Formats: sequence, C-alpha cells, structure tokens
Amino acid sequence: MEKKEDLEKIVKQLIIRSEDKLDSAQILLKEEKYDDSISRAYYAAFLAVKGLLLLLGDSPKSHSGLITMFGLKVVKQGLLSKEIGKALNELFEARQTSDYSIFVYYSNDDCLKYFENSRRIIDEIKTILSVKFGIE
Repeated sequence: MEKKEDLEKIVKQLIIRSEDKLDSAQILLKEEKYDDSISRAYYAAFLAVKGLLLLLGDSPKSHSGLITMFGLKVVKQGLLSKEIGKALNELFEARQTSDYSIFVYYSNDDCLKYFENSRRIIDEIKTILSVKFGIE
C-alpha cells in the first residue's frame, strides 16, 4: 500500500497529466481532428477519475473496470452526480467509436460537447480532491 504522501504525489501527477491531455484535445479540436480530440478528452477524464479512485482505495485494471468503480464508489455514494457518471460513460463510448469505428464521423459540435464534459468531470474531481482530501 502506498504511503499517504506518495499517493498524493501520484494523484497530483495524474491531474497534471489530465490537464495536459485536455489541452491536447483542445488543440486537436481547433485543427478539426475530431476523432483524436475525443480520444484525448476521454483520457483526460480517465486520468482524473483514476486519481480519485486511487484515493478511495481502488485501482481498476481496465477501462470498463474504471467506469464501473466510478459508478459504484463515486456516483452511487453521492460524491458526484449521475450526470457526471453519464458524461463519463458517453466519453468512453465516443472514444471507443472514434478510435475503432471506420464508418462513424464526429462533428465539431459533437467534439465540443465531449470536450466540455471532460472539462466538467475534471473540475468536479479537482473540487473533491481539494475539499475532501486537501489536495490542491
């Protein structure tokens, strides 16, 4: 088990990487690289969620495991809203489609929605980290 200080360092680094991924998503959105922007937006949220779950004592081994644990440990427990849980699920599905589907195309509006959802997820997790765990 990680020491509290080590765990906090890991979580802070995950949030930094999360923000970096979201910056990349925004750059890709501006360049009309919608599939890659959606993928980066998902990974931005993924990293923030991973940090929060680590603090809650969980370390899922897969993307679907992370989504499930987020629902059980965060949404169901009332730390974040059902809307945030739905936004994460939609981001995951869009990332799957954008990375692997041949015949699905996303628009600027789609991409902007996913970017904004990722931003909201990250911001709300950062609030929890600050208020509940004292991590800035």
